Amino acid sequence: MNRLRSEPTTHISVFITLILAALVVIAGGIMHAVAKNSQVQVEREIDRAQTRIEQTKVKIRMVEVRTDKLLDRFEMKERLKESASSLVAITPADIEEVRPHQPAVKTGPEVADVRDD
Repeated sequence: MNRLRSEPTTHISVFITLILAALVVIAGGIMHAVAKNSQVQVEREIDRAQTRIEQTKVKIRMVEVRTDKLLDRFEMKERLKESASSLVAITPADIEEVRPHQPAVKTGPEVADVRDD
């Protein structure tokens, strides 16, 4: 019985310190999990944004291809022939250069003028 009394007893402050250390470790683990979860969510949003950007780039390319196809002069001639258009081809001699009229003196505010020639 004397032997039990001579052994040092563990003070309650040691248990309190161990409990506080365990709480700190648990809180750190929770904070790490929350931070990692937010990183994963941000990475997913970035992936979605990159996917949308790539899809938009593909759509832009497709619109450019369609526009180029519509503006192709040979295909345009074929479409006009198929639709029985009354448009006719012109030669470079048919083109007339028109220069803008230069007024000598401005007397007042600019007003549109309609002339019958």
